[in-house]
Amino acid sequence: MKIEDSLGFKLAKAAQRMHELFEEDLTRSGITSKQNGTLLVIHEHQNLTQKEVALIQRIDQTTMGQIVDQLAEKGLLMRIKHPTDRRAYCLVLTDAGKKLINSLWVDMKQCEDVFLQKLNPNEVSQLWSLLEKIEKE
Repeated sequence: MKIEDSLGFKLAKAAQRMHELFEEDLTRSGITSKQNGTLLVIHEHQNLTQKEVALIQRIDQTTMGQIVDQLAEKGLLMRIKHPTDRRAYCLVLTDAGKKLINSLWVDMKQCEDVFLQKLNPNEVSQLWSLLEKIEKE
């Protein structure tokens, strides 16, 4: 019985390696990986509420509230009134948030290229397919 034979260990170590490759870009930008994920979700989906972003990212609402507050303080996103629900607010990126997320996307894709460089294109495609298959609930 060895920890290296654990799927959870292997997945965690792969994620850790990917994070290590991208961490310098995040640090330079002054945001965390969870904040980056939040910006990406908001960039991809228009007029989401904080609760909806939390559900997509699988983050509890208290943590999401803190992330949104931090990003708003940095001027990367803002809350606007929901078009149909007077009690809710939608999250939208500021121009600075859009600029940052576009820059970080390029950096992240370069890190992915480094991370996946030992795999051929067919293996990369297969990895994506398998990850999508097991990620779905």
